[in-house]
Amino acid sequence: MNDEREFLNLYHHGLIRVAVGVPEVRVADPAFNVARTLELMEKAEAEKAILALFPELGLSAYSCDDLFQQQALLDGSLEALSSLLKASKSSNLISVVGMPLRVDHLLFNCAVVFCHGRF
Repeated sequence: MNDEREFLNLYHHGLIRVAVGVPEVRVADPAFNVARTLELMEKAEAEKAILALFPELGLSAYSCDDLFQQQALLDGSLEALSSLLKASKSSNLISVVGMPLRVDHLLFNCAVVFCHGRF
């Protein structure tokens, strides 16, 4: 029986369980968006996923247009990422979230990969 259980474990065959989450989002509301993302991360981990993928610009929402140039939205997105990093410290889940990031005065549409509180 133990051999059968090991055979049925997909991780013994070089495979992983990947979760794809599409949270409810509000445009330019990173606090709301991160809460919905955290809910889905918890669900993915409970279902034994190793990797969770979330939408492009999921922390800010996609149709912000000119709001992407607003420091308040960029700061809110960074605070949302900080919340995700804190929540992931005790988790084995690798997560990928989308957000706008300003680097050297240039604005980028980025995918941030993180696990165990680090990206």
